[in-house]
Amino acid sequence: MKIRPGRAAVRVAFLAVLATAVWLSAAPLWAANFLWRVTGPQGGEAYILGSIHLAHPGLYPLREPIMEAFADSAALVVEIDMDGLPPDAVNRFISTHGLSSDLRPLPERLVPATRALLEKSGYYQAYMDNLTPWMAALSIQMDVLNTHGFEPQYGLDKYFLGLARSRGLPILSLETLDDQLGMLADMDAAQADLFLRSTLLEIGDLPQTIQTFLDSWNSGDVAKFAAVFFQEYDKYPELRPLLDRIIFRRNDTMAARIEGLLRQSKTHFIVVGAGHLAGGRSILARLSAKGFSITQL
Repeated sequence: MKIRPGRAAVRVAFLAVLATAVWLSAAPLWAANFLWRVTGPQGGEAYILGSIHLAHPGLYPLREPIMEAFADSAALVVEIDMDGLPPDAVNRFISTHGLSSDLRPLPERLVPATRALLEKSGYYQAYMDNLTPWMAALSIQMDVLNTHGFEPQYGLDKYFLGLARSRGLPILSLETLDDQLGMLADMDAAQADLFLRSTLLEIGDLPQTIQTFLDSWNSGDVAKFAAVFFQEYDKYPELRPLLDRIIFRRNDTMAARIEGLLRQSKTHFIVVGAGHLAGGRSILARLSAKGFSITQL
């Protein structure tokens, strides 16, 4: 059976992965980085980098400020250390939560609007009849990303995990596999249907969205990044409940854990999806509200 679980750290439907899946062209010398230095009143320090989870080899080498921040740090922090999980951990989770117990074909399990989008999209394949709607959405996302040359092996998380292990640095995770995949697996039937529908609605804008994210990440323009990242919720208000589930709740959890790290004496290099650093309810906004000083580098 053909199943492509992919990553679960995704924005509502397609943009969750797409927002952190770009390759970078040469940036102007005056461009800022999607990187912030955060300091606390008690002297704690961290660097927070907006992650590109799936990328292209053209991303490397990274700019000096990013590499200098990493060299200045005593530990690496990521959303989840996928390389540190048991080899079959993701597949076991998918087998338990991502396969459907309903024997009807996938289209027959969807509301009419979603079924029509799926049948017209050209992405529907027979193997998806074995999947839940949210798992089918992830499979479509990964197929499209892979078709356009985006691979997790070139992602920033993967890159820094490799560097940290080669240098013997401690590696910490802000989330667990259950945290990330559970936010999707715990959706009720209506939410899972909506997740698939939002994937199908947004996926056609792929080329332009990639270019816009590329430009804003490469120039460190977080306002532009946020504008694009959240624009679909004005266009499709029915997606807003997914935004809270997939982005804002996780921002709350990760910000609280980062706050704890900032009370330690060591410097941490933190890599999280770029979408978690954008907007008024971002991780950075939450840390700023708690009195931490934040400087973009």
